[in-house]
Amino acid sequence: MMLKFYCYNFTQEKTTPQIIEEINYLCERTKQFEREEEIMLFVFVPAVSLEAVCAAIPDRKLVKISSQSFSVTPVSNELTPGKLKEIGADMAITGLADRRYFLGETDEMTRDNLETILNLGFKSMLCVGETREMAENGTAAEKIARQIKTGYSRIPYEAHYRIGTIYRPLWDFTGGYTADGDYTLSMFRTIRRAVTEALPGFPIEMPLFYGGMLSTEKLASYFESGIIDGVFWDSKNITADEFVNVINTIG
Repeated sequence: MMLKFYCYNFTQEKTTPQIIEEINYLCERTKQFEREEEIMLFVFVPAVSLEAVCAAIPDRKLVKISSQSFSVTPVSNELTPGKLKEIGADMAITGLADRRYFLGETDEMTRDNLETILNLGFKSMLCVGETREMAENGTAAEKIARQIKTGYSRIPYEAHYRIGTIYRPLWDFTGGYTADGDYTLSMFRTIRRAVTEALPGFPIEMPLFYGGMLSTEKLASYFESGIIDGVFWDSKNITADEFVNVINTIG
C-alpha cells in the first residue's frame, strides 16, 4: 500500500478559531486511516496563528503542524526557529512562491533557511515552481532545476527522511495560463531528475507533492502510478469538507 501525503495550507483569510476548528474536523473525518502506513496529514498555518494552533492541538498522532515561513533572525511578523521549537511546531516550509517572487527571496536564501531548520531537527519541504512567463517562454524547467540544485546543496544526510519537494506552478493560482497534462508530467520528470542529481547518495527517494489543482480521478491515477506522493492545496481553492472527501475517496 502506497503512503499518501495530504497537505492543507491555510490562507490568511482564515481566523485562528476557524483554523483550529477545521484542523480538528480534518483529523476527526480521516482518523480511520493509519498514519505513516496509509496517509500522512499536514497542515500549514500562518505565523500569526501558529502558536495558538499548536497549543490547541497538542496531540500530533493524526496531524503534523507546520509554519508557512520563518526567519533565522528576529523580524516583525516572522517566527524564528527557536520560537518554532518553543511553541511545538513540527515543521517549517521553505521557498513558497510568494516569498520567491513577491518578497525577493533568492535560491541561496532558501537554501540557508532549509539547512538551518533541518539541522535543528525539524521536518521541512522545499517549495519550487515557475511563473506563467517561465512556462510560456520555455525557461521553467531550467529555473526549477536550479531551485532544487541550490536548495538541496547543503542538506544534512541524516535529514533524508524529514524532507520533501513541493511543486507549485504559480500560474495555476493567478490565472491566465493553462498547461496541458504533458507539460505537467514533464515538470514532474524534471523535478525527480534534478532531486536525484542534487542528492545522489540519499538512501530513499524524496517524496514529491503537487500544489496544482487536480480532479479526484486524475489525482488517484497519479498516486496509483507513483507520479506523485502527495498534494499541497490551499484553503481558498478547496474547502476542508472537499479536502476530506478527496482523502476519503482516494484513501
